[in-house]
Amino acid sequence: MESALTTIADLAASRERAEGIAAQEFDQLVRLHQRRIYRVLLTLVRDQDLADNLTQECFLRAYLKRDSFRGEASVETWLIRIAINLARDHARSRRAQFWRNLFHRVPQTETPILEAPDHSPSPERVILAREQLAAVGSILAKLSPQQRSVFSLRFFEELSLEEIAEAMELEVGTVKAHLFRAVSAVRKKLKEQNQK
Repeated sequence: MESALTTIADLAASRERAEGIAAQEFDQLVRLHQRRIYRVLLTLVRDQDLADNLTQECFLRAYLKRDSFRGEASVETWLIRIAINLARDHARSRRAQFWRNLFHRVPQTETPILEAPDHSPSPERVILAREQLAAVGSILAKLSPQQRSVFSLRFFEELSLEEIAEAMELEVGTVKAHLFRAVSAVRKKLKEQNQK
């Protein structure tokens, strides 16, 4: 009897299973990738509850489509692609909801800005880190969805340019262009804020 695969990377590399992911192996996939998918979605939607819901939806979709996974991309890239598509779908429906609410005079609520995790022993450093992350979050909110996604995947998730291109279904050159514009915008705005 074949021994169980120890990592999802082994699963993706396995020629015998390149045509899908077995239901029994899906729990391991969730355990390995749930936090990263949540972080990706949190940087894209900037709402903890929504990111949590979309993370669950991401794994539900992945589970339902597990038989169609062919191993052409890594499992992680496949999951990130699903997460990005969910965030895009949510943004589209949110824009439509905005216009419906505008005509029905329903007030809009703001989504909370990202907060830095509390890993620093000094309260002053925690406050400074939160202010800086909030500043970056507010700058990212003004970028195009493509630029925001590329920036978040590169700096928050530390994906390579090739992985980002694969996840977003873009050319590497296009990813580089979006990343350059996003980094330039963030640097410019942070410099302006620091000079005040």
